[in-house]
Amino acid sequence: MPSRSTHLDDNTDVLIVKTAKLEDRNPSQIMAAAVRWYLHLTPGARDAMRRIEATGPSAVEEASWALSRVLLEREYEALVRQGAGALRTDLPPDASEDDIMAEAVRMTRRPTRAD
Repeated sequence: MPSRSTHLDDNTDVLIVKTAKLEDRNPSQIMAAAVRWYLHLTPGARDAMRRIEATGPSAVEEASWALSRVLLEREYEALVRQGAGALRTDLPPDASEDDIMAEAVRMTRRPTRAD
Protein backbone atom coordinates (compact mmCIF):
# COMPACT_ATOMS: atom_id res chain seq x y z
CA MET A 1 0.00 0.00 0.00
CA PRO A 2 1.46 3.41 -0.91
CA SER A 3 2.50 5.70 1.88
CA ARG A 4 2.41 9.50 1.86
CA SER A 5 3.77 11.96 4.35
CA THR A 6 2.16 15.22 5.35
CA HIS A 7 2.91 18.33 7.34
CA LEU A 8 0.49 18.86 10.21
CA ASP A 9 0.03 21.63 12.70
CA ASP A 10 0.12 20.54 16.35
CA ASN A 11 -3.66 20.90 16.86
CA THR A 12 -4.46 18.68 13.89
CA ASP A 13 -1.96 16.09 15.04
CA VAL A 14 -3.55 16.02 18.50
CA LEU A 15 -7.02 15.60 16.96
CA ILE A 16 -5.83 12.72 14.78
CA VAL A 17 -4.27 10.93 17.75
CA LYS A 18 -7.36 11.47 19.96
CA THR A 19 -9.71 10.31 17.23
CA ALA A 20 -7.61 7.23 16.55
CA LYS A 21 -7.68 6.29 20.23
CA LEU A 22 -11.46 6.83 20.47
CA GLU A 23 -12.08 4.70 17.40
CA ASP A 24 -9.42 2.11 18.24
CA ARG A 25 -7.71 2.74 14.90
CA ASN A 26 -4.29 3.83 13.74
CA PRO A 27 -3.67 7.52 13.07
CA SER A 28 -2.83 6.60 9.47
CA GLN A 29 -6.32 5.09 9.08
CA ILE A 30 -7.91 8.34 10.29
CA MET A 31 -5.79 10.36 7.88
CA ALA A 32 -6.57 8.02 4.97
CA ALA A 33 -10.31 8.26 5.64
CA ALA A 34 -10.13 12.07 5.79
CA VAL A 35 -8.20 12.29 2.53
CA ARG A 36 -10.49 9.77 0.83
CA TRP A 37 -13.57 11.85 1.73
CA TYR A 38 -11.88 15.10 0.72
CA LEU A 39 -11.01 13.71 -2.70
CA HIS A 40 -14.62 12.62 -3.27
CA LEU A 41 -15.89 16.16 -2.78
CA THR A 42 -16.55 18.32 -5.80
CA PRO A 43 -13.98 20.99 -6.59
CA GLY A 44 -16.52 23.62 -5.54
CA ALA A 45 -16.99 21.95 -2.16
CA ARG A 46 -13.23 21.77 -1.63
CA ASP A 47 -12.96 25.48 -2.49
CA ALA A 48 -15.73 26.22 0.00
CA MET A 49 -13.86 24.25 2.68
CA ARG A 50 -10.74 26.34 2.10
CA ARG A 51 -12.71 29.60 2.22
CA ILE A 52 -14.45 28.55 5.44
CA GLU A 53 -11.14 27.51 6.99
CA ALA A 54 -9.66 30.90 6.08
CA THR A 55 -12.34 32.67 8.14
CA GLY A 56 -11.26 30.96 11.35
CA PRO A 57 -11.82 28.08 13.76
CA SER A 58 -15.37 29.03 14.75
CA ALA A 59 -16.48 28.95 11.10
CA VAL A 60 -14.84 25.53 10.68
CA GLU A 61 -16.60 24.26 13.81
CA GLU A 62 -19.97 25.57 12.60
CA ALA A 63 -19.54 24.04 9.14
CA SER A 64 -18.41 20.74 10.69
CA TRP A 65 -21.57 20.57 12.79
CA ALA A 66 -23.72 21.33 9.74
CA LEU A 67 -21.98 18.63 7.70
CA SER A 68 -22.29 16.16 10.58
CA ARG A 69 -26.05 16.80 10.78
CA VAL A 70 -26.45 16.20 7.04
CA LEU A 71 -24.54 12.90 7.22
CA LEU A 72 -26.47 11.67 10.25
CA GLU A 73 -29.82 12.68 8.73
CA ARG A 74 -28.96 10.79 5.56
CA GLU A 75 -28.03 7.69 7.55
CA TYR A 76 -31.21 7.97 9.63
CA GLU A 77 -33.38 8.23 6.51
CA ALA A 78 -31.71 5.15 5.04
CA LEU A 79 -32.30 3.20 8.25
CA VAL A 80 -35.94 4.25 8.36
CA ARG A 81 -36.41 3.14 4.74
CA GLN A 82 -34.80 -0.23 5.53
CA GLY A 83 -36.86 -0.69 8.67
CA ALA A 84 -40.12 0.42 7.10
CA GLY A 85 -40.14 -2.63 4.87
CA ALA A 86 -39.89 -4.90 7.89
CA LEU A 87 -42.85 -3.19 9.56
CA ARG A 88 -45.48 -4.05 6.96
CA THR A 89 -48.84 -5.11 8.29
CA ASP A 90 -51.95 -6.70 6.83
CA LEU A 91 -54.36 -4.75 9.00
CA PRO A 92 -57.50 -3.68 7.18
CA PRO A 93 -58.33 0.05 7.07
CA ASP A 94 -61.21 -0.49 9.50
CA ALA A 95 -59.16 -2.43 12.10
CA SER A 96 -60.33 -2.13 15.69
CA GLU A 97 -58.21 -0.56 18.41
CA ASP A 98 -57.61 -4.04 19.86
CA ASP A 99 -56.46 -5.34 16.45
CA ILE A 100 -54.07 -2.38 16.08
CA MET A 101 -52.63 -2.92 19.58
CA ALA A 102 -52.20 -6.66 18.99
CA GLU A 103 -50.42 -5.98 15.70
CA ALA A 104 -48.17 -3.37 17.36
CA VAL A 105 -47.19 -5.89 20.02
CA ARG A 106 -46.51 -8.54 17.38
CA MET A 107 -44.34 -6.17 15.33
CA THR A 108 -42.25 -4.97 18.26
CA ARG A 109 -41.75 -8.09 20.33
CA ARG A 110 -38.40 -9.79 20.43
CA PRO A 111 -38.25 -12.99 18.44
CA THR A 112 -38.03 -16.17 20.46
CA ARG A 113 -35.93 -19.16 19.50
CA ALA A 114 -39.05 -20.93 18.26
CA ASP A 115 -39.69 -18.07 15.80
